[in-house]
Amino acid sequence: MIYILAFIVLIGVIVFVHELGHFWAARSVGVGVERFSVGMPPNFIDFTKTKNGLIIDIFFFSFKNKKLSWGKVYSKTLSSFKNPSETVYTIGLLPLGGYVKMKGILDESMDSEFKGADDELESKTPLQKIWVMSAGVIMNLILTFFVFILIGNIQGDTELENNNTVIDYVVPEQAAETSGVLAGDKILSINNIEVDSWETAVENIENNPNNSVLITIDRNGKLISLTAKLGSRPNLSTGRVDQEVGTLGVSKKQIPVELNFQESIVYGYNQTKWAMTLMTSSLKMIFQGNVSRDEVGSVIMIGDMAGQAAQAGLVPFLFLMALISVNLAYINILPIPGLDGGHIALILIEVLMGRKLSVKARIRIQSFGMFILLTLMVFLILNDIIRVFF
Repeated sequence: MIYILAFIVLIGVIVFVHELGHFWAARSVGVGVERFSVGMPPNFIDFTKTKNGLIIDIFFFSFKNKKLSWGKVYSKTLSSFKNPSETVYTIGLLPLGGYVKMKGILDESMDSEFKGADDELESKTPLQKIWVMSAGVIMNLILTFFVFILIGNIQGDTELENNNTVIDYVVPEQAAETSGVLAGDKILSINNIEVDSWETAVENIENNPNNSVLITIDRNGKLISLTAKLGSRPNLSTGRVDQEVGTLGVSKKQIPVELNFQESIVYGYNQTKWAMTLMTSSLKMIFQGNVSRDEVGSVIMIGDMAGQAAQAGLVPFLFLMALISVNLAYINILPIPGLDGGHIALILIEVLMGRKLSVKARIRIQSFGMFILLTLMVFLILNDIIRVFF
């Protein structure tokens, strides 16, 4: 149950913030919003603001004429809320996404009826359209920033206990241990280059992935020279997972550091920048074909990760939320028809052409994009099923 609840909360927050960005941006330029939905159809709960009050409609399965069908099973009007709105606010039954249905937009619904009204998106300038379509991505990045600030406030950060080159820990079965390095040894030089700080030592090691290096150490006043065949790993510390850095298998003690509010903002900014770098390099690896099938997944993998993170604690869950929020932002900005980036790409094409594409052409482009997305979704789900059950 915790896996399901964690998944709903995780996706619900991220999607709500994304769609809220589209909603606010649309309203800011005078575009009418017909429906704001968190979750996908069928509609489960509708909230409609009228002059008579707030109408709450609940939908579920019921028998009508001896047939089981989905429809309205409950309705109540709260007369104390008399602030009419043209927008119907919806909670969808499937917690897998959400959408904002704006007036005068050709989206997944393939609604191609444009009346030329001032409150339609089609009536707005290209810059206004781009603002509306990019606002969801912007909000996801803002969410990531604030989640990392919260993490900084909750758990703080860590720093080295000291900056000398004395080794505190040696990782079993890695280059340091196999070459004879011990905890307590002090690194004096690497490849005859003197190192006077831990950062310098780490930099020299990382610059030599999979190479053999000559390490001179001080062990209880005795100078010893050792040759170590370094390993390698993705450069996760900077987020450049498309780059390999050298590893020796040693580390130093870290101590926790509390952050004040200003320091938490700096921490949030640095972590957001790291997450964006991580996503950029990850996408680069995917497009280059350097990512295996086991490293990509669908909502099944996200649900599993959300459940594990929730069991691990609040901070791991928030960290996962920040990463998936960045992931959603980057995926949505890709110039694929059906995604926000696809809409923006069509707007820019129309600007370069000096005229609008025909509705028929845009429907074909959107249909092609939806086919690509659905095919990818099916592939990822099948990939997760195979990974879990076979």
